[in-house]
Amino acid sequence: MIKIILCVLLTFAFTMNTSVDSKNAATNNISYISAKHNIRRCKPYLSIFTRMKNYTIKTIYKTKLLTYVNDINNLNLLNDKNEFYLISLPLSDKFNPFDGTFCHNNIQHSDKASLPLFIYDLLLNKHIEVPWNFVIEKVDIKKKLIYQNMSMLDVNKLCEYQNINKLDRVFINVLDFKAKKNFIFLPTWVMKSLQLNCFDVVRLRFVKLDTASSVILQPHHKKFFEMSEPKKKLEEKLRYYSCLTKNSTIRINYDSFDYYFDIIRLDTEKKKNVEVASIQDADVVFDFVKEKYNT
Repeated sequence: MIKIILCVLLTFAFTMNTSVDSKNAATNNISYISAKHNIRRCKPYLSIFTRMKNYTIKTIYKTKLLTYVNDINNLNLLNDKNEFYLISLPLSDKFNPFDGTFCHNNIQHSDKASLPLFIYDLLLNKHIEVPWNFVIEKVDIKKKLIYQNMSMLDVNKLCEYQNINKLDRVFINVLDFKAKKNFIFLPTWVMKSLQLNCFDVVRLRFVKLDTASSVILQPHHKKFFEMSEPKKKLEEKLRYYSCLTKNSTIRINYDSFDYYFDIIRLDTEKKKNVEVASIQDADVVFDFVKEKYNT
């Protein structure tokens, strides 16, 4: 049905273009000014049909993408496989926990993601204990030519800070299970780390992490060192993070100002300089190196 609508819209738009051309070139008696006036009159209609065409193309793509992801997840569930494909979107205020509850006004300053309910059911059925940590990585989906020029919401408009390290994968924890089936809602810093746009697909797996014993961070700006008791304030804000990924750029908010940090090194009791470690409910030693930028 959607394909039929798209064909009709494309045919109508082509007819409009043809009619405009024929009006302008049918006879030499029509002046250039008159032809220009006719084109100007048709432009609003052409713009409307262009938007309708683009909307229809996006709708078809999203429908196909959702079907693709759903089929993979159903197959993985059937085969008891710890791997799921999810469509990524940024966290919004509607996911902000109630006032007085954990992570209120800090969902963008955490490693927390909103996941679909079927993952919660899976964790319970497998008797997997908290903390529930996951690793996510971007999945490259080969798009047909008609879908390649689609414009989705740019994450850079939601988080304008550009100096966020690019990673192939990031480790996260769960905020809630309110996301629609086959979707995942992420903090914008995670999306920028993985170079995700809205409706890009990620692969998600549950992982069990060792606990960190020490962490070295690098503030991006020296303003962090200018506040009183910076280490204490950072430790207070890091309670919104359950795990840290080496080389990732995390962010915290203090006094309505965003501070960014690179994770330089992670050590656990078993191994040194690891890729990831849990910091939830742990006695971790935090240390710093000189600020990254001299501002």
